[in-house]
Amino acid sequence: MVFKMRILFFSKAGNSELMAQAISREQKAGCDKIPPAYPCESEKLLFIGVETTKKTAPREVVDFCNGLTPARAKNVAFFGIGPSFEALDELKAIVEKNGVGIAGNPYQCVVKGGLFKAGKVTDADLAGAAKWSTEIVQSMVG
Repeated sequence: MVFKMRILFFSKAGNSELMAQAISREQKAGCDKIPPAYPCESEKLLFIGVETTKKTAPREVVDFCNGLTPARAKNVAFFGIGPSFEALDELKAIVEKNGVGIAGNPYQCVVKGGLFKAGKVTDADLAGAAKWSTEIVQSMVG
């Protein structure tokens, strides 16, 4: 870990949890669900992942983002898994309104499921998220 950061996720189908764990391994940083067991304090970077099955973000993630301030996290990088990503724009607007910076573009991963089976992230999706997280971190170091 280059500086103080955490990876947080909200996951119903387990996809954002898998992606958060891949990012956590890549960055050697702590990983927790939203709401986290311990509040964020002075994080230089916070990765937030969410499954975006609807056009709006889950209430738990909206509430968490509403509580973020620059004292808790200086910057946030979002990653989303799902068929639609309007919810990420909603979350970005919330944290920007609170004075928290946005680090890079969100990582967006489309998963497709069948009629009776939810889609799952692939190994390639997880590797892509890990690579994206490294690019975000490197952009903040230089």
